[in-house]
Amino acid sequence: MKKQIALTLLLLLFLNVVSAQEKKWEVDLKEQLYQVGWIEQTNTGAIIASGAKGLLAMDNITGEIVWHNQELKGVDRNSFLNIDGLPLFYVEYVPIAGKTRGIIVNSSNGDILFDTKGEGYRIKNFNILADQGIILFELLKNKERILMSFSLKTWEEQWITSVGEVGGMLTKLFSGSFIDQGPYFNKKGDLLVGVEEKIYAIDIASGNINWEYEAKKDIKALVYSEGNSSLYVGVKKSNKLVVLDPNTGSDITPGKLKLRGTLIDIRPDNDNNLILVETEGFNIIDPATNEFKWKKSFKIDFLDEVIPYENNFIAIGKDEDDSTISLVDNNGDKIWTSKVKGYAYYTSVIPKGVMYISTERSNILDFEKGKDVWDKDVKFKSIPAVTYDTKEDKVILFENKKAYKFDLKTGLVTLFAEDVELEKVKRKTPLVAEYIEGAGYLINADQHMSLLEPSGQVKYTKYYEPPSNLNGLKGLAQLGLNIAGVDLDIQGSLDNISALSSISNGAYVTSLDQNGARTETSNIASMYIVQGNNMATVFEITKSRYYNSKTVKDHKFIVTKVKADDKPTIHKIYMINKKTGNPDAEISLLDKTPNYLIDEVDNVVFINENNHLITSYKF
Repeated sequence: MKKQIALTLLLLLFLNVVSAQEKKWEVDLKEQLYQVGWIEQTNTGAIIASGAKGLLAMDNITGEIVWHNQELKGVDRNSFLNIDGLPLFYVEYVPIAGKTRGIIVNSSNGDILFDTKGEGYRIKNFNILADQGIILFELLKNKERILMSFSLKTWEEQWITSVGEVGGMLTKLFSGSFIDQGPYFNKKGDLLVGVEEKIYAIDIASGNINWEYEAKKDIKALVYSEGNSSLYVGVKKSNKLVVLDPNTGSDITPGKLKLRGTLIDIRPDNDNNLILVETEGFNIIDPATNEFKWKKSFKIDFLDEVIPYENNFIAIGKDEDDSTISLVDNNGDKIWTSKVKGYAYYTSVIPKGVMYISTERSNILDFEKGKDVWDKDVKFKSIPAVTYDTKEDKVILFENKKAYKFDLKTGLVTLFAEDVELEKVKRKTPLVAEYIEGAGYLINADQHMSLLEPSGQVKYTKYYEPPSNLNGLKGLAQLGLNIAGVDLDIQGSLDNISALSSISNGAYVTSLDQNGARTETSNIASMYIVQGNNMATVFEITKSRYYNSKTVKDHKFIVTKVKADDKPTIHKIYMINKKTGNPDAEISLLDKTPNYLIDEVDNVVFINENNHLITSYKF
């Protein structure tokens, strides 16, 4: 009895903490679903709940049950897939009698738009091809690879076409797309895709395969040139570049396009020529003749990448111990070559020269002679966290207790903070950075937040113990870095390399650097019908929810485990103010491993506790 009273008092204590936040609604789904296994949120905001008695959708504003399908029992959460920008999602379930079935559902009303039924198909990936008005789904059936065209106008399956069977290990297909190259479209409108050693040209209206090409080994590069209507095919370990007529699949290769090494890449330059990069050098293909422009390819050791710059080219060779960067003119002649110690995992062209970051050093090579611009190297032992200070007009780099300000225009770099101690942050902790207007630079990881002021002072640094279960949260960073199959002792967030590239190209506000100064909303797909003299909207889905849901202007949500000597461990969701480091709101969770969703668009948290009670709290 005493234990019951103590437990009741403890429960009331927790409920009082929760009630400090605005409870928008609470729905007990025990009668409808008996047990709620999981909840997810769709693109439209609706909350999908799966249980022992079916699948249902709840209005995220009111908690009202919008639809309930009692047949869809025990849906697999791991199969849940939102279709970008549309009120559609895909899930898999096992009926009482029969095999696993996959379905595409309209989240607005629960209509099943596609059902694999007894066919055994399982959707693994998709591409939205808005210009063609379709979603191209990738399906598997045992070892068979299948493409499905799904109309954005009618929301119905148009055709299903097999593109061969999986050879060897099947597991690699479960991690992403099986389309290795493309999709492209030729002048006839055929869909062109490369899958392992084959190329398929598929009639977009019927799904019929108009032609296919099979190479001896996997196709490593496939480039469609609309200007000269040619399809360039690079085959693994082949010493010949194949050119096909994209409309017929006929081989139209001229006799002089032989390779000396292994193909790395084919890409257009600034004059609509094609840069052919192979291990033994690179050359320029004239699309008018499909022949090399230079008599000899330009060669450097371990050639990995070529970047067009004005009328010249920057060639980069990458090795574990040493890298090479060369500036090459448009005749294929060397202007200069510089050796770089370490593996140059990041290179970018900026106004002052070629900036590089390697596993050993980083600097800028000037365009005139390829000499170091900085008097002293900046050494990064892990991938630096990066953001852009819009007020000072400088790139901010943070790594290994040091922070730098980098001027892209002048090439000057200044160390403005060193020996920065951040709570429970090690060299290999994958950090990301965000510019906070009027405050400084947020240095953060999944469970860590620190604010570094522009003066170099640390305003706050905090680490939050992770909860027992991280379901419902997405990590910001990726652990580990294995570049191009090279085993390197370097860690960090891979997103920082993309952020550096974006900043170098003038895109100062990225997914990792959003200060709320602007938002982007674009129409992904829409459908309208004529009613009299007016156009009525059937649906119009934009990217606003997707874009904004990945960042919050002033706060970061963190779920943490709170321990105390004289009290039991509890879990809390904090909404932490980025400028102060203090929680502006919190909710205590009753379950040790609750299922919860954080809707950062509306600052709402949805909690599934005790496997039947769904509660919405407004922060």
